[in-house]
Amino acid sequence: MAEKSDLRNRINVMLFHFDQRLGPRLLFNVAEIQETRVTASLTRLMDFNFLQEMKAFVNAMANVVYSSMFFSIQNPLARGGIEQFMLSFVIFDPTITEYLTISSLEEEMSITISKLIELPELFILITYSNPILEDFPEVDNCLSSLRDNAIDNFQELFYGQFEGRKDAISQILGKIGFEAGKKILQRFNPDEFDSSRTFLDAILISPIITRWGDINVIHFDPDEKVATASVENSIWTDSLGVIATKACAYVEGMLEAIFSQILEEHIICNETRCAAEYSYVQNCIFQIAPRDISREMISYREDQTVREMGINERKQTVELIKEDIGKQIFHELDDPMIKLNKLFNKAPFISDFFFDMTKFLVVCNYWRYSDDIICNTCKEWIEKTSNAQIDLVKSKHRICEITYMDEED
Repeated sequence: MAEKSDLRNRINVMLFHFDQRLGPRLLFNVAEIQETRVTASLTRLMDFNFLQEMKAFVNAMANVVYSSMFFSIQNPLARGGIEQFMLSFVIFDPTITEYLTISSLEEEMSITISKLIELPELFILITYSNPILEDFPEVDNCLSSLRDNAIDNFQELFYGQFEGRKDAISQILGKIGFEAGKKILQRFNPDEFDSSRTFLDAILISPIITRWGDINVIHFDPDEKVATASVENSIWTDSLGVIATKACAYVEGMLEAIFSQILEEHIICNETRCAAEYSYVQNCIFQIAPRDISREMISYREDQTVREMGINERKQTVELIKEDIGKQIFHELDDPMIKLNKLFNKAPFISDFFFDMTKFLVVCNYWRYSDDIICNTCKEWIEKTSNAQIDLVKSKHRICEITYMDEED
């Protein structure tokens, strides 16, 4: 059963206020682990004046899913006579179960807002430039109670129902996919094919498989019993959109059954990258290997595949820049920050980024891999391509901090 400590480390409750002078700002963040980098993106929601009050809306970015509700209180001294607030419930590294059920917290959030509206403290704290939560115990109690109740709900409903590390919905979908894969295999006679690869290709291009997505085998070694597959236009990612978590557990189970029969061994299929995690990722990557193969061997082969993908996508970025503004014009740009901006804007492996003065915060699809596999070579590529000296540091929650180093630095 999943420990509550895991949920506590990933769940934040945030309270925002739209200050008439300063604009949107974060008042409080109730969390075990403070992660302020997501604040900049969430505060932008305060500018959306068309969103309905007291109605939760769910969205996702990078590896974060959040449910937010707007509300306001009367204040005759404020412009327009009201003070606007937003309450956000944020989950880092969400499972598909948590994404699909976060909207169920709307009632808990409504109860919390009803309590907040009645608190005299709410009028006082907005006058502080940097309020401290401990100074407002009633607000602290409301926000902490929301977080505790939500954690209890997740813990009670969805964790510990099935053995294994994955969440309940993913495990159910995986089991269904595995059974579906076995049924699909019954439609084919392996004796009709001259090799395991032609047998595999015939299965993967059949209409019964392609309805789940366009599957392409990137690497296949029947002797070592390992493979890497990509799936484009997965029906799961197309249906759910960007939800900041992997969504193709059904395809995992289906490929597991297919490769287990073809390779004549119990095979484990693991989705290492999903198009549902990021807005600019077009395909999902699946690593196939025997159950008892060493973690080191799986990691090595997976890293080699990822390294090749990273090199190809960085080459694609250069081609996009050539088509857009021309390579020569790009190098003649005087401002390195403009170069970096255009570079990140064109990079297919960068899902999102925002910058302030000399610093970029970049959401990269390859964050999960070790520095020496992707990040060090990526730093060299950025410096060479943009002719700008940078400092690249990986932070929590799949965000890289890239700082432009000028001559004075």
